[in-house]
Amino acid sequence: MAEKLKQQRANTKKSMTRIKNYIESARNEGSVLPHAELKCRLAILEAYFKQILTTQSSIEALNPEDNCRSDLEELYINAKVAIQSQLGDEFHNTSISDGNITIHQSTSKLPPLQLPSFNGKYSEFKNFITTFTQIIDRESTLSNLEKFNYLLTCLHGPSLETVNAFQVTNENYSKALNRLKDRYDNPTLIFMENVSALFDLPGTSKPEGDKLRSLIDTASTIYSSLLSLGSERDIAQAMLIHIVMQKCDEGTRRKWKESLDFKRLPCWNDCTAVLERHCQYLQSLDKTSPCVSDVHTNDKLSKIKKSHKDYAFSCTKSSCIFCSSANHKLNGCERFKCLSTAQRFDTVKRFTLCINCLSKGHQRSNCPSTYRCKICSDQHHTLLHRSNTFNTTTPFNSVHPTPQSSMVSAVATTSRDAVTHTHLEKSSTSNVILATALVLIQDASGCYQLGRALLVSCSQVNFITNDFAQKLRIPMAKHNIEINSIGNSSTRITSKVSTTIKSRFTAFQFPLTFCITSHIAYQPDSEINISTWNVPPNINLADEQFYKSTRIDLLLGTESFFSVLSVGQIKLGLGLPTLQKTILGWIVSGRYDVSQCVNNSICLLSPIDSVEEKLERL
Repeated sequence: MAEKLKQQRANTKKSMTRIKNYIESARNEGSVLPHAELKCRLAILEAYFKQILTTQSSIEALNPEDNCRSDLEELYINAKVAIQSQLGDEFHNTSISDGNITIHQSTSKLPPLQLPSFNGKYSEFKNFITTFTQIIDRESTLSNLEKFNYLLTCLHGPSLETVNAFQVTNENYSKALNRLKDRYDNPTLIFMENVSALFDLPGTSKPEGDKLRSLIDTASTIYSSLLSLGSERDIAQAMLIHIVMQKCDEGTRRKWKESLDFKRLPCWNDCTAVLERHCQYLQSLDKTSPCVSDVHTNDKLSKIKKSHKDYAFSCTKSSCIFCSSANHKLNGCERFKCLSTAQRFDTVKRFTLCINCLSKGHQRSNCPSTYRCKICSDQHHTLLHRSNTFNTTTPFNSVHPTPQSSMVSAVATTSRDAVTHTHLEKSSTSNVILATALVLIQDASGCYQLGRALLVSCSQVNFITNDFAQKLRIPMAKHNIEINSIGNSSTRITSKVSTTIKSRFTAFQFPLTFCITSHIAYQPDSEINISTWNVPPNINLADEQFYKSTRIDLLLGTESFFSVLSVGQIKLGLGLPTLQKTILGWIVSGRYDVSQCVNNSICLLSPIDSVEEKLERL
């Protein structure tokens, strides 16, 4: 079918060309054709043009990429202008009806279409060029000059600069349009820009239906556009590349963009190859570049040679600034360690030393050392760590923890303080088991990891162990709060994290903020025998291994304890704990009888390591 239509178009085009060549040949020879003959040929030309436009429309319906329409229009215009130049004034009195050509006009008036606009954004070019082609480019009644002016009206910004250098003529219209297509009709750039737009979608902070609907519609539109340019595998690889590139430095991102040929969609293997090559290049620079100290030394030696002066150098070994001993530095001085924390801090200030590395010549704000306090990870030396849990006037080498009572009584003193009641005493005849639950905790990548939580109703704050926080890789924030506990003891918390807790059995989830501590020390001493407890088999336990000695990762305080409780309770019997229904599952808690047990107390919160461990670290 298409070949037959193209043959018809070719035959009609030959007829139009023959009329044009005949008129131009007569004009070049100086002969004047009769006006009647010119009018007749003009009518035939009009008929041919109408016929060839019909054929061209049929061809474009089968093959939208066919672009011969502009050539046909140019041929028609040149032939008509040649006839018009010889008819002169009589051309304006010639009606199209002389050639038996009728023009059908629509009796219904439609609202005028608004011209599209384009500012150079790759992802919007397809919509623009499609609309412009339908409204302007395929309009047979418009000359190329008029179409060119319409094109310039639609363009803005960088897209206008692309074609602004062309002179506004009939011949330059097709050139300008092709130049615009060559510049912006790039599937790779359109694909990459759509991926970036997907990550730049604005979020919704409140549960508003309109904003959520807009987010869904926009994301679905972008996804459909991506599917029209590539497969789901291409989309997944492009999203992975975008995430990784956002975490790289600007120089690395520039290297990746320079490696693209923009003729095919990017893939992850190409990205890793570029990153690996750039990594090797950076490592080779690190190995071949001279050290900073060597450069400074060479500069000093060159200055000495140029000045022709004599200098005397003396090499001295660093000594302890406190006792003047040459065998150790300040951090190894036993006399310095025997001072109280306050006295050590005053000594460092008196000698104007850095409180982070105990060196002279700089302050903590610009300390080059990467080491931090081994107790609280703050930017000060471990010998200068202050903790309200111990007596600050006690020398560092003689610190011992004081035993705590099992009484449950404490009061918050200020708005920045928090209270936690976390002591449990065992007896020889019975024991109390505390409620634990396995919960899902969201990590830095958005995935959920399993953790064991202790549910406590008498703590104003939530806690998470430092090891588990490191495992989640959640960014830590500075947090200065004093935790008051049993016996009026206090502990300073310096950091916190925020994440989301999710139930394993329901869709319930809630965001929480956790204070970071070294460890939470509640554990059963040994595995409890529950064979006679008659736990119902058809319930979902929050912690299937509540009777085993397993580490605790989280402590959920009052804020979340009462939020997870549900209606439902099962008493296992006399001398046995109680099952309480929660949205996290059924928790097991309460007093139970034991035949033999060790008599000691357990502190649920233990943010400070033992003194022996700290001495080993030093």
